[in-house]
Amino acid sequence: MLEKTGRTAGDIKAMRELDRAWDEFRSRGCKGSIVLRGSKIAGDLSRRGRFKSEAAERRFGEKEERIKTAVALGVPDRVPVITNGMTLYPAFYSGIPFADFIMDRRKCGEAFLRFARENTDFDAIFPAHMNNHGRLVALSQLDILKLPGVHIDEDVCFQFVEKERLKEEEYPQFIEERYDFFRRVIMPRMTPLYHPRRGWDKRVLMRMAWELMSFGLFYNRMLNVVEYEYGVPVYTAAMTFEPYDLTVLLFRGLTGISGDLYRRPEMVEQVTDMLVPVCIMALENMALATGLRGGVILCERSFSLSPKQFARFSLPTLRKVVDAVIARGIVPLITLEGDCTHLFEFMLEFPPGKCVCNVDTGDIFKAKEVLAGHMCVAGNVPMNLMVAGDPDDIRAYCKRLIEEVAPGGGYILSGALGIPDNARCENVRAMLDYVLEHGEY
Repeated sequence: MLEKTGRTAGDIKAMRELDRAWDEFRSRGCKGSIVLRGSKIAGDLSRRGRFKSEAAERRFGEKEERIKTAVALGVPDRVPVITNGMTLYPAFYSGIPFADFIMDRRKCGEAFLRFARENTDFDAIFPAHMNNHGRLVALSQLDILKLPGVHIDEDVCFQFVEKERLKEEEYPQFIEERYDFFRRVIMPRMTPLYHPRRGWDKRVLMRMAWELMSFGLFYNRMLNVVEYEYGVPVYTAAMTFEPYDLTVLLFRGLTGISGDLYRRPEMVEQVTDMLVPVCIMALENMALATGLRGGVILCERSFSLSPKQFARFSLPTLRKVVDAVIARGIVPLITLEGDCTHLFEFMLEFPPGKCVCNVDTGDIFKAKEVLAGHMCVAGNVPMNLMVAGDPDDIRAYCKRLIEEVAPGGGYILSGALGIPDNARCENVRAMLDYVLEHGEY
């Protein structure tokens, strides 16, 4: 059958290695950590379930196989098409304010499930309900996000607050004292509720713990409905920024780090290396807590680095994170935000058939040329077309993607960074329908 249709299973060895690594990680790899063990227990308890119908189970299996084949550089029956990206589109789709999607658990769940229920033709749906983090952020008063309806207009997406929380002259002390310096100096700069000596107020800590537990149960309940009832895989629930990005976003800001790369490059390297275990731990815990094996690694600031800078300040720590999660059976979705065409060659340094390179505004046709036979490529229907274009624009771009990027397999079609918050619904449907009609190999 595969020979007649031109389908290929891809790198079966790579797939089996990932499966074995995941089984090993779940059964024995998390036993040495109380935190990881707790995440696994929580996931096992809240993600138990069975398919509501044989049709849902069959649909889920077909879609999952299609995506696995593409990741392993194979040729499935047709091009997989997914939603991806941490967007608020389900809120827009359902006609509720972004503030409600982020702050109100019931309204968020209803909007997310409505979008998933009415769009089961997608081969995988991104868990956009992870954006229901507003109450936790508000409780902690962390200044890392501006929330719609709290700090900004209710129909504006949440915004990251990037500023200098680590002063230039404090690098040596941070490197020497590590977590103690973070706890004593940086955390109080991030929230007025954290005391340098006493830490969190116990009542605040209890409220945050309760909110986090409530969020986790809600999160997995939504996953169960989408997968077991609707029969649509949720490709990933694990997400982190790469270490270099965390250094920029949490500590120095883009302006500060731009000077640091020249004035104190060794210290930037040491701080990014300190953050590697943090990134790995985030992906490990979320994967165990949800049972989902895709892990998004956001490279949001890579576009601002030259190839030489990327090779020095980003690639070494990114590679440590990627290698570590692959060793645990988690499939990294390396998301190169902005135009990172000049960095595609570096993706060849990651293991073949075990990663996905998600392309934003970079030249995806060049990405395919560089990475063919080595790494699955995903993307990149432009966000501006989704918002301001029309269905004909979308169909024309999807046609080119299928004709030029899909041949040979190892390709997943999606929005550049997901479906934009305010994408025209008819454009989203045009993207999906075009793949369903013309995506067969």
